[in-house]
Amino acid sequence: MDARQSRLQELFRRIPETTSRLFNRHFVRRLEGQNLLEVFFVTAVASVLGIRFFLALTGYPKLSPGNLHIAHVLLGGILMMLALVIALGYINKSAYYVAAALGGFGFGAFIDELGKFITGDNNYFYRPTAALIYIIFVLIYLGIQAFVHKPRLTEEEKLINALEIAKEVVLEDLDHRERKRALELLKGCSPNDPVTKALRGLLYATDAVSVPRPDIYTAMKYRARRLYRKMVQREWFVMAMIGFFLLQSFLALGIDFFLLYERIGWRLHTQGTFLALPHSDLAGLVSATVAASFAMAGIMKMRSCRLEAYELFKNAVLVQIFLVQVFLFYKAQFIALFGLAANICVLLVLYYMIRQEKAAQGICQENDDLKLR
Repeated sequence: MDARQSRLQELFRRIPETTSRLFNRHFVRRLEGQNLLEVFFVTAVASVLGIRFFLALTGYPKLSPGNLHIAHVLLGGILMMLALVIALGYINKSAYYVAAALGGFGFGAFIDELGKFITGDNNYFYRPTAALIYIIFVLIYLGIQAFVHKPRLTEEEKLINALEIAKEVVLEDLDHRERKRALELLKGCSPNDPVTKALRGLLYATDAVSVPRPDIYTAMKYRARRLYRKMVQREWFVMAMIGFFLLQSFLALGIDFFLLYERIGWRLHTQGTFLALPHSDLAGLVSATVAASFAMAGIMKMRSCRLEAYELFKNAVLVQIFLVQVFLFYKAQFIALFGLAANICVLLVLYYMIRQEKAAQGICQENDDLKLR
């Protein structure tokens, strides 16, 4: 009996290893995948916002020749098909970026018509559509983040990614930054492997070209980062962001309680109970209460420990983004984008302040250690 149990335990122990080995054999992680997924996500969001803005600006025109109705979901399908054709038919880096952008625009045009797919009367203006689209994009973002924060690449994956970068040698488009990245990947591979030796020799023997000018998207991203770093170093900006966030949290909570009062009044015995409220209002009230609770706890922690206070503020903003904003999109539709943009700005500022506080505490700890010595 003990021998049988030990064999079963050994079998169950090997199942995850076997599954992981089979998965890695058929799905090799791509080092450039983070940037490609980011391009896909940004272009998909831009596609939805661009289509909604254009339609609202032009009075929601229809392309209806004769008895036909040509919806922009067809354009989305064509763009996603083109993205697949390019991704399957070409193997260079530029083609992958084009495929990611086309796929993002196509997916945005497709998901924008979600209301038509889930309603019996093909209602494009179905009220929960904005909230559902927002939830879908949040899930995509979380999936991308899970991919970005993946475990370290295996030796085989490092070798394959180095080989992918080395393809630029044939196109005479290998720059200094790419060669450095490929050589760093090869450092994690076995030096006695003949493929590793050949790739290292090829990379050292090839003259690298100068780093090309960044594309429009990358240039805008770098410019935004520089602006962000410049602004967060100004004390008034940080205080303004924190003040805005606290005001927003308590204002949202106050509005929710005011609406609750308006709905049930003080006549619970004749008008019904608290639970008679719509589920969306109840969920929004609970979410706003959780966010405000984190904010209140952060205020109480400010004097004793700023780092813990900033962490609590961050949690409050995350509750705002992932929960409260869903119900705001349900109620206010795409007007809720302004609140989302403000929350993202506050979150970025808090991330910077948390890093600064951790660095300051690390320096203080080092000084204390030196004094003890």
